[in-house]
Amino acid sequence: MIFGLQTTMSRLRVTVKHMARWLPHTNGRLFAIVIETEGAAADNKEMAKLEKEFHDKDMNVSIIHPVRPNDSFAQRYFSLVNVMYRARNDETEWVVLIDDDTFFPSMHDLQTLLSKYDSRKEQYIGSLSEDWWAVNHYGLMGFGGAGIMLSLPLAKSIDDHTDECKENLRTTAGDITVMDCIYRFSSTKLTHVPGLHQVDMHGDLSGFYESGREMISLHHWKSGFKLEIEKMHLVADSCDSCFLQRWQFGKDTILSNGFSIAHYPSGHLSSQKPGGLLGGNVHKINLQEMERTWGADINVLHSLAPVRDKMGEADKVAYKLLDSVKVDEKDGSVVRQVYFREGGGRDMDTVMVLNWRAGQTSKKDEVKSP
Repeated sequence: MIFGLQTTMSRLRVTVKHMARWLPHTNGRLFAIVIETEGAAADNKEMAKLEKEFHDKDMNVSIIHPVRPNDSFAQRYFSLVNVMYRARNDETEWVVLIDDDTFFPSMHDLQTLLSKYDSRKEQYIGSLSEDWWAVNHYGLMGFGGAGIMLSLPLAKSIDDHTDECKENLRTTAGDITVMDCIYRFSSTKLTHVPGLHQVDMHGDLSGFYESGREMISLHHWKSGFKLEIEKMHLVADSCDSCFLQRWQFGKDTILSNGFSIAHYPSGHLSSQKPGGLLGGNVHKINLQEMERTWGADINVLHSLAPVRDKMGEADKVAYKLLDSVKVDEKDGSVVRQVYFREGGGRDMDTVMVLNWRAGQTSKKDEVKSP
């Protein structure tokens, strides 16, 4: 599998620690087309220095100049397909277009997804925007931030028609340019995968991250609803695919691993108000419905439904992840998560700490060789 992105040097520098959460030790290669700013080429020495930083963290990353110095944003993005296709080897089945803030929580889950499709045929795999306006405006295409997966036969078709596609742009967006080329020269249509997320909502995205939905890719966590994704994801070192997985504790508390601990003091998880039989009943929320916490009134019926209304602070008390660190203890390494809620008025700040240890195989579970 080969990945490709295009960005600026400054944005790529801050991406190292995030990419180090999913790319190392995977045999995956990544090509990054970089500039300093629009109209200014990146410095060769700085490129080599940054590339070494990736290599030192066991990431096979090649940082390169644009194919043509005067290429536009969309042309640089499109040329990634050419770069990745021409870098293929006998083991390559897929080339993947990403943004510098695309995040794959589990490479195993991504590989499992792609294993369902025949890479010997033309495949165009991605995800629509969550916002129906964007889909209606831009088309039925793979939106770039969620990741666009192209099988080698389809990448070859794009590579064969580079001149026609790269020089006849109707937009400044790279993912639209890729879609236009595919639909012009191939009968292949998008395979939409809901677990790949463009994340085009704005405002408070707590409901999205607390939803328990499948998260094969994430996007837009660097801006808007900013997250320290590398701290959130650290728990995966102890429990593999448990990132953002939900656990319920007792009748009124849910952990969304790596994001929050939510307490429902009014009984909305159990439908029973506090106070036993005398407490009475309240509406029980459906945890299969995503809480609509984001601000803009966008149409998400095709993407995030079913949804439910945002809950008030009296009915949902949230503790957000403040920090996550690895701690060495006598019985092994521990991932320590710190969840925090700021007090108000006479209320004190509250901290909850969770320690995660990797499970140990007991002697009775060990398989002995004959």
